[in-house]
Amino acid sequence: MINLPNSSKWFAFAIILVQLFDAVIHIATDQLEPTRITANIVIIVWIIAALTGWIKKRFRSSFLADIRVYLLLNLIFLAQNGLTNPEQGGVLRTTPFLLVLLTVALSALFTFRTPAISA
Repeated sequence: MINLPNSSKWFAFAIILVQLFDAVIHIATDQLEPTRITANIVIIVWIIAALTGWIKKRFRSSFLADIRVYLLLNLIFLAQNGLTNPEQGGVLRTTPFLLVLLTVALSALFTFRTPAISA
């Protein structure tokens, strides 16, 4: 594990919690969505790689790549399943929108508030 400021560690922890919460919602409601779960895994792997120093100098560029993949997977999910959830009476998929927004915001804060990783 590399030495990061506590604020960066808290951002990383919060991001992982959001991903796990998202996955647990899918499992608990029996709505397992492989595309969204894959998106969660992409973010968790990116955070672990950052925390362990695997990506070091490519830290910020890896953020851009991983967020693109995360957003693309979520867009694919929406294209396949629509903006509303028929299993919940056709209501707008508000929770996924909020979780994606929270993930992107926390990931950006984690990336740009973390000092350059050099070692």
